Amino acid sequence: MRCYQYPRPLILLLALWFSAMICTPSLAGDITLLSIGPRIGFSEKTPLLGKEQKYFFHLTDVAAVFRLPWSWPLDEKSWSLETRLITSAGLLQAASDSGLIVTIVPDLALSGWEGLVTFDAGAGAGFFSNYKFGVQDFGGPVQIVATTGIRVNPFQHAYAGFRVQHFSDAGLYGPSSLGVDMYIMELGYRF
Repeated sequence: MRCYQYPRPLILLLALWFSAMICTPSLAGDITLLSIGPRIGFSEKTPLLGKEQKYFFHLTDVAAVFRLPWSWPLDEKSWSLETRLITSAGLLQAASDSGLIVTIVPDLALSGWEGLVTFDAGAGAGFFSNYKFGVQDFGGPVQIVATTGIRVNPFQHAYAGFRVQHFSDAGLYGPSSLGVDMYIMELGYRF
């Protein structure tokens, strides 16, 4: 009996295609823009996930958060669970190298106290124009992105938040690749 093995990047691309199909407006209904704003991020040598980093990374980007049509109220009016899509584009820098990074992350958000605070977590994909920073190699241009964050909405059209975001290939490009944890501060405009 012959056993076929598919290349790991092909499996990752198929998973990304499936995620994109779930979030497609024609399949899901209306998607609305929830917020947009700048973010800055940094890494540490000792990450929460993975191995010790070779360099300190810096991230500057702009993120847009879209509300997907699926949501569930958890009580009369103060807590709800909803689906979101976080997209971002920006610049990642380390070891005198830089590169464009674009992320697409489906997300599950728990909002409370009539929208004053939101906790969220999600996983998606990141696309890197440069995936080698000095001797640290992410392995390839497509990475898995895991994120969790908290956002506070003190004013009607403003928000501030803190997020932990992990980029990794999960071993898809081989055992020598190394991901990075980013600690991201965000603020911006709510629609």
